[in-house]
Amino acid sequence: MSWATLGSLALPFHLNRNATALKSEISRLGIEATTGEAQRPQALLKGSLTPLAAVEARIARVATFGQTARLALTRTDAAQAALGQVAGLGQASASRMLTAAAGAGDDAVLTAGGAARAALGDAVATLSQQVAGQAVFSGVATDRAPLVPADAMFAALGPVVAGLTSADAVAAAVTAAFLDPGGLFETAFYQGSTEAAGGLIDAGQAADALPTAADAGVRTLLAGLAISALAGDPALGLDAGQRRALAQTGAERLLSADRGMTALQARVGTAQERLDTRVTQLIGERDALSLARQELVGVDPYEAVTQLENAQTRLQSIYAVTARTARLSLTEYL
Repeated sequence: MSWATLGSLALPFHLNRNATALKSEISRLGIEATTGEAQRPQALLKGSLTPLAAVEARIARVATFGQTARLALTRTDAAQAALGQVAGLGQASASRMLTAAAGAGDDAVLTAGGAARAALGDAVATLSQQVAGQAVFSGVATDRAPLVPADAMFAALGPVVAGLTSADAVAAAVTAAFLDPGGLFETAFYQGSTEAAGGLIDAGQAADALPTAADAGVRTLLAGLAISALAGDPALGLDAGQRRALAQTGAERLLSADRGMTALQARVGTAQERLDTRVTQLIGERDALSLARQELVGVDPYEAVTQLENAQTRLQSIYAVTARTARLSLTEYL
């Protein structure tokens, strides 16, 4: 009679199957003890996954809205900083031009005009900054700078003011070039497009559109800088008196532009506040949703660790039985 019955022959396979199942359970329990979340939510929720799906869908949407809101806030912060710098350039230039216009010497006007030309270049460069590879003040056309370089502006203004002999005529020509519909600014200086609609920061709620470099306040300031710079251009055929008058006019235009820039900064400031509030709200909602999800699929870490230790003990027992079976001989059996 053979002692190797069917049951004894099947024992190694039975032990191996149980060991494999326990290894899988140990892996699952280890993850649950580490993450605090059930790896089989369908079992924990008894097959009712609708609430979990709804929470996870909203978490994904909140994450998308949060990313859009944070990027919009970064762009808005950059726009506010740039407008502040440009406004500061205008104020400093206005002060210099007023001082030069009140002086008796022509050299002071030439020097102040040169500084105004440099300020115009700095203003153009500041308005051409990018955030995440997109131009801030170009509206929809985020792939290019909003304005041509300052040197290109002066090259285009040269024929416009050529032959003019009075400060009023020069100031009027430059003002028309920058502010008149269809003037040089719109046809040659501005390379951007219309204001871009803000991205969605919630269902049916979009971020405020940012102003462009074509805003009237910006154009007025740029015109004031150009007028001030031309006051210091030796090639312009103005006598000393008219040159000082042009410096005075340039300063007045810059002071007038300051009001428009202040209004523009206030508009952007309102957008900043709204976005900052929205980002805070989205963070709060994200945290609340995470807690709701944890309530649905969360596990007790202590219980998970206890189950893990029990499963490991059972696996060690199976290993011991397997080793004992492998050493079993006829002598030991008898």
